[in-house]
Amino acid sequence: MGESTTWPIVTPATERRVALIVLAVFLMAGAAWILLTDLVLYWVVSDRAVIARLETAKGWMFVALAAGIVYWVTLRSARQLTKTNRTLAAVVKSIGDGVLILGPNRTIAYANPASVEMLNSTADDLRGMGAEEFSRRFRVSYPDGRLVPPGQFVSQRVFDQPGPIRYKAVLTPPDKPELVISCTAACVRMEIEKAPELVVSVLTDITAAEHLESLRDGLFSAAAHAMKTPVAVIKGASQLISSGVPPALRGSALMIERQCARIDRLVDNLLVLSRIRSGTLQVYPAELELDGLIEEAVAEMTRLSFGHDIRVRIESRPCVRGDRERLRLVVRNALHSAARASRRGGDLLLCLCRNGDDAEIKVSYHHDLENAAHAAGAPDNDFEDMGTSRHVTAAIVEAHGGSVTEHADSGVTTVGIRLPAIPGDGA
Repeated sequence: MGESTTWPIVTPATERRVALIVLAVFLMAGAAWILLTDLVLYWVVSDRAVIARLETAKGWMFVALAAGIVYWVTLRSARQLTKTNRTLAAVVKSIGDGVLILGPNRTIAYANPASVEMLNSTADDLRGMGAEEFSRRFRVSYPDGRLVPPGQFVSQRVFDQPGPIRYKAVLTPPDKPELVISCTAACVRMEIEKAPELVVSVLTDITAAEHLESLRDGLFSAAAHAMKTPVAVIKGASQLISSGVPPALRGSALMIERQCARIDRLVDNLLVLSRIRSGTLQVYPAELELDGLIEEAVAEMTRLSFGHDIRVRIESRPCVRGDRERLRLVVRNALHSAARASRRGGDLLLCLCRNGDDAEIKVSYHHDLENAAHAAGAPDNDFEDMGTSRHVTAAIVEAHGGSVTEHADSGVTTVGIRLPAIPGDGA
């Protein structure tokens, strides 16, 4: 691994040290000049009038020499400063993202070529533009359509808040389609307590990526809705058939029903996932007894013969305010994930209890890494949707004000789902 490159930092203490060194060298050189030239002068010349004239000439010579040295040092420093300034300007100009630099008066002092092209403006138009005019010109809004108040621009907030600050916004440049941008702003302070000297705002065009995300979310939602009806029909037909077929064929009917249940759960997860990604996930809470949800989920798992014995332990019967369909999906996901990750034929323990002011559903199982690896390579495994189901489960539980935990001890993994319980119920 190569060494990391860091920007050289010059502190005020370093500046003072350099200045003191230059001053000390100048004083020592001046003292040495005066002392040595006086000794030589008094040793060579004895006439006091000549000595006075030579001392005057020597003084002017020292002034000329000092002026030459100061000129050379100043010129060298100015050239180095100019070179650094040109290098920084070239770097900023070459950046592919839009860069806006704001001065202490909170208006745009510089706009790089990428930002000029992105905003379909000119550098002169942008220079000196404040937040109010920028808002009117480019109609800055959040992705949900709400206008961003000029005072809430990250380039304005960072003057008063620690940065960097970032958000996603939509701009509408004149005579161009709207842009979705990721904007990050940070301030430049000479000292921590002082007001910012500059604010750098970086605009990254993510329109194409957002459009692709929108299409993907729409595809998830459309595919899930389209699959709902045929899966329900197939599932209903298989249930009807399984009640009238000979025992030898009942296993095939249950296999169809089991796969339909898997598709139905995957569809429900995809629908919730699409709403999570679009920020439209809603819950419709009502007073709910969790033991009923547990009984439904266990009955489904037992009837479809997933190959696991499920032991249920009800230590208390707390009630919660929750969305029945969403929490039913949570319990189904927890049981299915435990069934897939546990060893074949192993027992699953589902416990409903109270944990302080919360209701807790705990699913425990013996984790079998060899079986998990074998199942992951099997053609009919559903390990590919376990990541989705866990993400959906966590999002639903958090939307209810709860949390999901997981820990392992002596080969037993326990997943805990905690939800705020209604006070006084089911104690």
